[in-house]
Formats: sequence, C-alpha cells, structure tokens
Amino acid sequence: MKLRPLVLLIAVTLCLCSLEAAPPAAAQGPVWESHCTEPLPVFTLGKNSSPTEAQEANLCACIWDNLGGGEREVSEKIAQGKPSEVSEMQLSAFTSHFKSALEKCGGMKL
Repeated sequence: MKLRPLVLLIAVTLCLCSLEAAPPAAAQGPVWESHCTEPLPVFTLGKNSSPTEAQEANLCACIWDNLGGGEREVSEKIAQGKPSEVSEMQLSAFTSHFKSALEKCGGMKL
C-alpha cells in the first residue's frame, strides 16, 4: 500500500490551505480546483481563492513554464494517475519546485 501515503503526501503538500479547524462540510461551500490544460496535478489555492478562467490559464502556463524537464515528467505521471511510477525522492523534489513555481507565478495572491 505504497500508493496511499504517496497520495496523502501530494494532497497535504499541494493543498496550501490554512491549518484552522474546518467548519462542517455543508458550511464550507465549493472549493476551487485547478483544471489545467498542461499535465499538472489537480491543486487548490485556499478556501477564499476563486481565480477567473483567464487567471487560472495564466497560472497553469506559468507553473508549467517554471518546471524543469524532470519535474514535468513527474507532473505528467501524477496527472495521469500513475504516482506509483514516481519515487519518493522525485515526489519530494517535485512538490518543492511546484510550490516555488506557484508562489513565483502569483498563485498565493489569487
């Protein structure tokens, strides 16, 4: 069951949400999720984020442009539902580079 910890690590790392206690599910409302044309894993920006389609497209393109070849390969495997093909070391490097790209591209301000 190596897949479950890997998926959990991805979710925790990419969520970037605050650590506050969450209100009941009915009170939360919908959470924005990325829908990139680039092969990036689905990610969220935070509970108050709601970028426009244009902002989302620009963010996705910027993140993709800021990933190196190795990170792009890892991103594609995760986006295709093949995280078992990614080593823990690759995943750790990817999440670090993804977060840096997200910040550089202004994702934390949307």
